[in-house]
Amino acid sequence: MPPSTRLPLVAICGRPNVGKSTLFNRITGRQSAIVHGEVGVTRDRAYGTAEWHGRAFRIVDTGGIVDHPTDLITHQIQSQVRSALQDAQVIVFVVDGQQEITRGDVEIRDELFKYGKPIVLAVNKLDNAKLELNRTDFYELGLGDPMAISSGHGIGIDDLMQAVTAHLPENVDGEEVDDTTITKVAIVGKPNVGKSSFLNAILNEERSIVHDVPGTTRDAIDVEFMWKEKEYLLIDTAGLRKKAGIKKEVERFSIARSLRAVRRADVCLLLIDATEGITEQDKRIVSYIAENGAGIVLVWTKWDLIEDKEEKFKRLAGEIELKAPFLKYVPYLTISNVTRQRLFTTFDFIDRVKVEVEKRISTPVLNTFMEALRAETAPAIHKKRQARIKYATQVSVKP
Repeated sequence: MPPSTRLPLVAICGRPNVGKSTLFNRITGRQSAIVHGEVGVTRDRAYGTAEWHGRAFRIVDTGGIVDHPTDLITHQIQSQVRSALQDAQVIVFVVDGQQEITRGDVEIRDELFKYGKPIVLAVNKLDNAKLELNRTDFYELGLGDPMAISSGHGIGIDDLMQAVTAHLPENVDGEEVDDTTITKVAIVGKPNVGKSSFLNAILNEERSIVHDVPGTTRDAIDVEFMWKEKEYLLIDTAGLRKKAGIKKEVERFSIARSLRAVRRADVCLLLIDATEGITEQDKRIVSYIAENGAGIVLVWTKWDLIEDKEEKFKRLAGEIELKAPFLKYVPYLTISNVTRQRLFTTFDFIDRVKVEVEKRISTPVLNTFMEALRAETAPAIHKKRQARIKYATQVSVKP
């Protein structure tokens, strides 16, 4: 297991729009979860690591718990929440301090009791001394002292975290997490090419919500994974669509998270629907990846839907040559999330590409190459003076 997965887990839960994601961002110190007034923005489980007064732990943000989910996506959100609560050592139950206790709060309280785990009650949105008096109303839930907080303004967070960390075990002995040994892999592509299905198939669990409605995934979801004793951080991202196709503000946030995932990745898996082929949007995504110096592996998905696989595979090289000749250097493979065909071969490609993007060319070899170039082509002349290249050296990797 990657080192950080050995840390104790704290789960944040509650009704929709009580400020769970804002609290998650406050504790982790990063704007890693999307915060928006629209109900149901958080869908998948979002994990982060945090440290409070020397005590390290993992924390998970979850979607809002609702009484009677009516559609498939909401059902799947509820399943994601329960998985997080099952895994957690401590549960932070967030309620809205500017509202009275609702039936939903009581039902969530009753369910949380069944897990038999420490519960810390956080009464959120108490932004001033007058509102802070509201916290006494929440003794009625029978969860001990309600912690008055404002996750938006950072009020009461220290007291809350002291209450949370009091229930956590001591730090795990061992090496600290070394980010340089973990290969960061961003799973990118247009909507509905199978990014979340790929992650679920790799993990053999419903880690990300999958639905045929474009835009199901909203946040960039980090998942630690180990394969053949190597550590990977798999980042499931929202589909990157054209600007003209972005209708909602939440979608803009989602795409911003996806682009940020590309910037921090070592290697990007660009998933393309084999039944559609390369599109203009795929080319735009490749251009963005290249600009940010990440490696690229081209992954043709939905291979199980291709009838004449041998003939289609022969035509893939021609399609790249015709539609995107600048991709000729990029290795590619075909996979099926349904049959799990060649899923784990992807990691062999990732490892190869990471080695290439981190390759260093020694200064003597580079200067020998430059000498050969000078011999072939006369240097440019500017104002009757010839340009002189004294020497060349590689200053960094991931060009």
